[in-house]
Amino acid sequence: MDFHFPQKVRLGQGVSQHVGLAAKESGSRTLLLTESSFDSSKELTILTQSLERAGVAFIILSKGTEQSSSSFLSEAVTLGRASRAESIVVLGGNTLLSWGRALAIEVSKGQKDADGGKKTAGLPYIEVPTSTCFPLLLREEAFLDSMHPSELRFVNTPLFHKHRIFLDPHMVTGITAVTSVTGLLETLFFAVEAYYSEQCGLTEQSLLLGAIEAIWSNLEKIYKNPAAIEHRWITFQAGWNVALALALIPRNVGLTLTMVLGGLIGLPATALGSLFLAPFLEVYGPKSADKTLRLAQVMGAGGWDGAVESLGPKLAQDVRKFLNVYQLPLRLTDYQVVEAQTALAADVVQGLNIGNGGLLPAKELPEFLQMVT
Repeated sequence: MDFHFPQKVRLGQGVSQHVGLAAKESGSRTLLLTESSFDSSKELTILTQSLERAGVAFIILSKGTEQSSSSFLSEAVTLGRASRAESIVVLGGNTLLSWGRALAIEVSKGQKDADGGKKTAGLPYIEVPTSTCFPLLLREEAFLDSMHPSELRFVNTPLFHKHRIFLDPHMVTGITAVTSVTGLLETLFFAVEAYYSEQCGLTEQSLLLGAIEAIWSNLEKIYKNPAAIEHRWITFQAGWNVALALALIPRNVGLTLTMVLGGLIGLPATALGSLFLAPFLEVYGPKSADKTLRLAQVMGAGGWDGAVESLGPKLAQDVRKFLNVYQLPLRLTDYQVVEAQTALAADVVQGLNIGNGGLLPAKELPEFLQMVT
């Protein structure tokens, strides 16, 4: 199934086997970026075999677990230019995909086009996500976290180079009960925050509420058997609907916070968003009673007979109960995050001057973070 946005998206089981043909359209050489956890994996083998069948030569660069982001990015730029890569293929999670977008532009600098002139567009770029949570998937931006903390930033990516996304549920790997469910809880946080945004129209609300209902009603089953293909489809379809909605809504403070904080402490953002859902519902749900009533319907609290103002805290209690039952992290300290890091993250996000179209304003970030530190 193909979708056309600024990016071309192919969605379906087995679509990753066509990555080689997509790369071949841009030339016979590609740089394949991934993470060391995928070395010798079946997912990486699927991509390399696809490239080989298409006659595309490739160089694989894996980011080691101990390698700094700045070191990896510098190595990728050098290798991409030296090998005269004509495209970039990325197999990985949100952070690596975001880096790849920026690298596709950076590697092309200094290269020559077919007529001998300097290239002005980025290299064709192919993403193969391995996460069911892809908040930046259809946004025209990349997050750079390789700089000094004061230079963490989102950058717009140009539309004049080919950007393709292959969404294949078979490529979701490394699924454990904890990583799968914390990633889904983070997706819920992004969806709930976007749902409360002033810029969230009826179409976006429908997409988000459908995704929230699918995720929340299946969390327990997914936790018990996260690798089941039917559960992968549930999470993929829900994540896809959230990505569609987030592409149409200005990026909110909470989404920015998870990316920045994850970059500061070297953790995937999916390890953090699950902690923000309960306090967000508790503090900000009561501020928008009508939306919270609709949200309660899809989160199974439609029969609530208490005060409307108590619905947000009620939903927050349900989230915390789930975290407790399955012994999932409840606080940032569970990830060895210290208060100085959260304070720095709040300063960085506030410095990005994000609009306050949602319930969580940047000026209230320090108090919000204290609730989960």
